[in-house]
Amino acid sequence: MALISLGDSLTWSAWWPLWVSLTATLLLWFTWWRHARWGRFITTIEHEALHAIVAMLTLIPVRELKVREDGSGHVLFQPPGHWLLYLAPYFIPMLLLAEIALMRMLQLPKTWESACFGMLLGVSLAGHLRQLHPNQTDFRMAGHAFSIAFLPTAFLLGYGVALAFILGSGLDAPLHFMKGWAFEGWEDAKLVFQTIRSWSQSLLG
Repeated sequence: MALISLGDSLTWSAWWPLWVSLTATLLLWFTWWRHARWGRFITTIEHEALHAIVAMLTLIPVRELKVREDGSGHVLFQPPGHWLLYLAPYFIPMLLLAEIALMRMLQLPKTWESACFGMLLGVSLAGHLRQLHPNQTDFRMAGHAFSIAFLPTAFLLGYGVALAFILGSGLDAPLHFMKGWAFEGWEDAKLVFQTIRSWSQSLLG
């Protein structure tokens, strides 16, 4: 039910400033901003910082974090690493979630707040999409097959939480989204299990 209410909330009449701002931001990014050093610099900071944060949270010492003016950067940590450390920057919109929380605290008029959310969402999406390419070393370290299988769902989940935060009235909005996601996932799993069981029973006669 949470997922249905989330979809119903994304209507043009209620959220047109968000959609207009999101579209304009993506157009500006792919025609102009992505060539600017500051655009690459900001997205690289988020990317490398997430590597470092996940490493520290999982008790892996970070030896060096460097982001250069041209948008390149790296994090050096004490091996061995793990899949979450390598893949977290590709599906967790850390800056977006922090910026949404700050915008809520400002209590701007609804139209302005919605437009700002669209801009922030566009920049975050563009930054993540810029980093998704097959030559990423992180994908090789985590395993290409695992990365391909895991990231699409994780990406939708991460941005689904962000959208729930944007559309919700409080900090519990992401929790409601996660509950709805888990419920729908459980129902799908039961349907798959029942289908497989019925097929096996029919094959066995």
